[in-house]
This record gives sequence, C-alpha cells and structure tokens, in this order.
Amino acid sequence: MRIDLDDPGLGTGLDLSLTYQGRLFTGETVEKNARTGQVVAMTTYVEGLEDGPLREWYADGTERAEGQCRKGIPYGRWRERHPNGRLAVEKEYGTHGRVRSVKAWSESGEPIDDRTFDA
Repeated sequence: MRIDLDDPGLGTGLDLSLTYQGRLFTGETVEKNARTGQVVAMTTYVEGLEDGPLREWYADGTERAEGQCRKGIPYGRWRERHPNGRLAVEKEYGTHGRVRSVKAWSESGEPIDDRTFDA
C-alpha cells in the first residue's frame, strides 16, 4: 500500500508509530512537491515503524538521500548528496543504530571529514 503523507487517515500512535485509519501502517509513504506533484520522499514502514528503504529527491529529480531502517533504527550505509549530485555525506550504521563511520565531501568533491567510531 502506498499513501501520500497528506492523507488525512495517517496519524501517530502514542509510541510515535505511524498509523493509518487507526491501525499500525505497513506500506510506503510518499511526499510530493506541492507545486509540481513530483515525489520528493518515499519511506517504507512495517507495523508502524520505518523498516526498509528511505529515499529523497530534490525538486529537480536529483537524488538527495538514501538509507534503510530496521524496526525504526537506521542501519547500513546512508548517503546524502549535494544538489549537483555529488556525494555530500556517507554514514555507516552498526548495531542499535550507532554510527560507525562518517565521511563528508564539499560540493566540489573535496574530502572534508573522515571519522571512524567504536561500534
């Protein structure tokens, strides 16, 4: 099931889980640019929690960000891009959503950060 974030049936449970028509939501939410109608964000949910891929785009369609969650917790590699499409930030998440590493680049592609943390 795919639901627009503006759908009046969407709500939030007491534990901040996403609900649709009073039930925990399983499916994808999409956010659209109000002016163009183009999808600018898509998030996957299972039983009210972010679970699966998340993707975002700039208004011109250029990829903005991507990552994944398991039961509401980020895991694996998350990437954010500059408006010109170049990689801006790459984070690696480990156990329990802890950040294991961060790399960042300027809009021209120059490295500006490269850190690793204890997992």
